[in-house]
Parts: sequence; structure tokens; C-alpha cells
Amino acid sequence: MSAELILAPGSAGRLGECVDVFRGSSIWEHYFAEGGRLLNSLTKALERGELWLALTHNSSVAGVMRVVPRGFCGLYDYLSLIGSAPSARGMGAGRFLMGEFERMARERGCLRTSLMVSDFNAGAIGFYDSLGYWRLGTIPSAVKPGIAEHVLLKDL
Repeated sequence: MSAELILAPGSAGRLGECVDVFRGSSIWEHYFAEGGRLLNSLTKALERGELWLALTHNSSVAGVMRVVPRGFCGLYDYLSLIGSAPSARGMGAGRFLMGEFERMARERGCLRTSLMVSDFNAGAIGFYDSLGYWRLGTIPSAVKPGIAEHVLLKDL
């Protein structure tokens, strides 16, 4: 599937589709199930030009990511959020978005990329390991009490 995907900036008209990408996922259950927290986060990302979509050939949203340029200590681009639509999971949408994230960072002159992954998200941890990310450290209760976040970096 990833060969058929294109990267596009987010748009206000697609915010509902972006929320649906995460609905029912472990990230949704742990962080976004209550209230409009995810929609608020995605709206802020859109306003700042940080929201990106992986679109299929028929313009369906296969994945979503939020990239904060130089968001890690002013040095490296930071991947704040990423998700694949339920219909696209395991089909390369996440790998496509990660490739685009790294490409954008290289174009900005970053030597590394950065992200955090929650300790409960074993699948994502394995995915990032397979892409060459390494653990800088772990922050207990960084975002939510009781959930540790692993800070991962990748040398470009």
C-alpha cells in the first residue's frame, strides 16, 4: 500500500477523519477516549502547520502524523503523534509516514529525529526498533500518571 500513498498537509475538513484514525486504538484508550482532547490537539497541529496525512489513491486518510519542527530541544524534529487508519494497519501506512517524517527532518538539516512512545505500546516499540530508533531514556508519568514514555532518537 505505501507505494500508493501520498503525503498531504492536514485540513480542517478532514479533522473528523483524523480523529477516526485513532478511535479504538491503544493510544485512544489511554489518552483520548474522554472529551475532545484529540480534536483539540489535532486542531492546534493544523493551525501550526504540523498536521500531515497519508492519503490513498482515492484520497482516503490512511494515516495521520503530527510533526513539530525542531521540537526536541530546538535540535531535532519531534514526532508528536502518529496513527494508521484501522483499514490501513499492517499495510505500510505507518512506515510511509515515518519515511516522510525522516525526509522532512533531513531537508531541515536535522541530524536526528525524535519521538516518545508509551510503555504499554509494545507493537509501536517494536516498529520503531525495526526502523533504527534507539532509546535515549524513559520518563515516568511524562504525559499521564502511571504511564512511562520512552524517548527515542534516530540518527539520520
